[in-house]
Amino acid sequence: QALRWRFAAGGAVATCAAGALLYRPQLARTEGGAGAGADAVPNFTMASTKYDQSTFKGRLMGMYEYIDPRTLLLTSAAVQASQKALESFKATGKKPDGMSDADMWTHRKNVEVSIHPVTGEELLRVGRMSAFVPMNVPLCACMLMASTTPQVLLAQFMNQTYNVVNNYVNRSGATVDWSALLQSYGLAVTASCSIALGAGQLIQAVPSLQVLGPFVPYLAVISAGSANVSFTRMEEWNGKGVSVVDGEGKDLGMSAKAGQQGVLQTVLSRSCFLPIAPMVMPVIAMKVLKPFLKVRPVAIVAELLLITVCISGMLPVALSILPQTMEMDVKSLEPAFQNLKDSKGNPVTKVFANKGL
Repeated sequence: QALRWRFAAGGAVATCAAGALLYRPQLARTEGGAGAGADAVPNFTMASTKYDQSTFKGRLMGMYEYIDPRTLLLTSAAVQASQKALESFKATGKKPDGMSDADMWTHRKNVEVSIHPVTGEELLRVGRMSAFVPMNVPLCACMLMASTTPQVLLAQFMNQTYNVVNNYVNRSGATVDWSALLQSYGLAVTASCSIALGAGQLIQAVPSLQVLGPFVPYLAVISAGSANVSFTRMEEWNGKGVSVVDGEGKDLGMSAKAGQQGVLQTVLSRSCFLPIAPMVMPVIAMKVLKPFLKVRPVAIVAELLLITVCISGMLPVALSILPQTMEMDVKSLEPAFQNLKDSKGNPVTKVFANKGL
């Protein structure tokens, strides 16, 4: 068992490093300024996104860029150079000399994935969304391969610790309610460890349930993830709610019912759907491939590769299924949002709110 974990750790590091090395051409292109290919690249603008966010394909392509782990290799100097390029564009309305639209889109991506939009500070690398895949490969591997009680507890603890770091780094505001953050962290750790151990003991006690054994980590992760999201965003669904705007962008106030819809959609996409790929699909695939993977080191590396592919492929899909901006019928909200009219005197029937990640 100890040998298996050593192979798993080494394989996880090797898998993540292989993905990071793919960034070298992109890094040279970014720091070199001009020279990026401009094929099929839209005209650069700061007024809208590179991809159409009203379509699933557009959201998916944008999300793939947002979680690109190669951006973790950007130096602070490269990020500052990207910031200067964007500041020059904002001041003059023109691209800096020698830069193409592709270069400018790359500079914008570098800034958006590396700099907090409110504080303007550089984000902690380990907590960026671009670190989600390289961080979750070893975490998922540990949770799937854990067999003893200490291993199960350690794996769940590490996973929820990373989650709280990710939530803090990607917070929407300049400050954070540490009390709520630490409470959600404690709740998630307790829930994940309790479910993982409780379900494991239940399966051992009831032989007919042993077929469900490989899915215990998934049940623990989705339960803890749902609790984490719900508790962290409690103010949205059980307090002030979220800001709601009309089709003209006019702020109509705060809606708790809109906040409830946003939290529910986030739980379904991120906490329930996303873990299926890295924690269920590799288990099924490994059972199919078991007759062909009789050498343990080869089997472990194969499982790590499956986890990496599943996380890389399904994270953007899970976050792109539902639009970031929710469109809601006013009839589903509080009475205060009904019978409103826009600036032209037309009835407001649809309103919009940010779903969150």
